Amino acid sequence: MKTTTLILIPLLFLTSLGFAQEADSAKQESLKTTNFTLLNTDVIVYKNADGTNTWEFISKDDEYKEYYSKSNKSSNGLTFDIGINTWIGDDSAPAIKPWGSWNPAINYHYTYKPSKNFNLKSTIGVSWYNFKFEERNLQALRGDEGLVFVEHPSGAGTKSKISASYANLTLIPTVKTTNGNFSFGVGPYAGYRLGGRGKFVYRDPQGNRIKEFQMGNMFASNFRYGLRAEICVADVTLYFNYDLNETFQENKGPKLNALSFGFIL
Repeated sequence: MKTTTLILIPLLFLTSLGFAQEADSAKQESLKTTNFTLLNTDVIVYKNADGTNTWEFISKDDEYKEYYSKSNKSSNGLTFDIGINTWIGDDSAPAIKPWGSWNPAINYHYTYKPSKNFNLKSTIGVSWYNFKFEERNLQALRGDEGLVFVEHPSGAGTKSKISASYANLTLIPTVKTTNGNFSFGVGPYAGYRLGGRGKFVYRDPQGNRIKEFQMGNMFASNFRYGLRAEICVADVTLYFNYDLNETFQENKGPKLNALSFGFIL
């Protein structure tokens, strides 16, 4: 009888241990909540014994999950415009030479990406207008009544231009294809003039290169506003700016509107 009792006790202990393990396993299984789907991602929540939760995310589409991660909801950084200027309107105004009429700009952008096919881009930056005249010996001067264009007495002009700089704000809603290979956006911009001048370069009778400057603004408009379009194909992005305001102050120069276009780097 004693021998039988000694044998039964270990057996009972092992049996109870097995039941306890099964109970713990069942308990652990019951702690697992029912999964649900959010934004094409399966979400499973585990309740831990200490009362905390463990979350598991299983994406059904890795590309979708990557796009909607928090880090990709927006982007920001510096961009650079490299382009040329011209003006349109008054046919009597001096003709502009594209090569040398540069339109550089430095912009800081913040782009909000609410979906894969729509972005909202805002920028703040500085841009420069340069209008280089086709006729090299034609000089722009500040007159009492406004801007005047005269032939330089040297007759040996090599470069003549006027320039102005602006601080600008831009807002561009943009639509894009799902694969990101094409996008198009158009929106308004506004700018405040920071400075401006005229520059004329000629050679004297001895062949020396002489530069003359007209400082203090060449009657360029104090404010500019217009529309900007951006087109991206693959890795190449183009921009087009059109000023709705006139390039020069009222009654201070020819009635013209500035047009700029080029690449965004």
